[in-house]
Amino acid sequence: MKSRITLYRIALLLAALLFWEFGSGYIIDTFWLSKPSLIATSLWGSLKKGELLSDLYITLEGAFYGYVLGSVGGLAFGLFLGQSETLARVLQPFILAIYGIPRIALAPIFVLWFGIALLSKVMMAGMMSFLLVFFSTYEGIRSVDLELQNVARVLGANRWQLFTRVTMPNASPWIIAGLRIAIPQALVAAVVAEFIASTAGLGYRIMATTNTMDTSGTMAGIVVLMVLVVGLNTILDRVEHSLLKWRPKATDNTNV
Repeated sequence: MKSRITLYRIALLLAALLFWEFGSGYIIDTFWLSKPSLIATSLWGSLKKGELLSDLYITLEGAFYGYVLGSVGGLAFGLFLGQSETLARVLQPFILAIYGIPRIALAPIFVLWFGIALLSKVMMAGMMSFLLVFFSTYEGIRSVDLELQNVARVLGANRWQLFTRVTMPNASPWIIAGLRIAIPQALVAAVVAEFIASTAGLGYRIMATTNTMDTSGTMAGIVVLMVLVVGLNTILDRVEHSLLKWRPKATDNTNV
């Protein structure tokens, strides 16, 4: 089944690329959308100059540090607040108010506060990751079946055993979902910070090529970001599969 799905994906990708390649210039001018061959040429030129790897490293550095710090903070705060209903009710309106702020709108302020170097990107990516992981963790903790917890207590489970053997296993799908969603958002946050003010990175390179009307260069940067997100999510898929082996597999009822 997996191999068939992979083949379908490859076929769909190839069909889309071929349509794009041979449709460009006829359906829409290449100035607006470029074409795969021109984008590949731009990527190769950037790679030969050393710009691509340098920009990739700079963007990933900010996104990675922000993701790790934000995810750890969001996980810890979500676990803590999920165990304290009174404190959660007290802080709920304040947390929702912060969550309601468009994070992208904070990018200029973060650049003003932390400068155009690494720190502003780390803080942007960290804030985005923190909120997403916090809410998913908190909801995961709060969604644990109360009857299951009561049964564990009746069987003699102490608070630590209840947390490690009941709460965390049941909340883990929520937590991993938050970690998964936070990956592309951390990357987006780092790139947006580079859009606002930066001297290097994928976001800076995309803005620079846009300003010079280099559509192929702009699309090349976007393609790199897409490949990055897919690759990182694939890694997290494997981690999720290893951590959640205990979950029963969904059955395919399409033939019923």
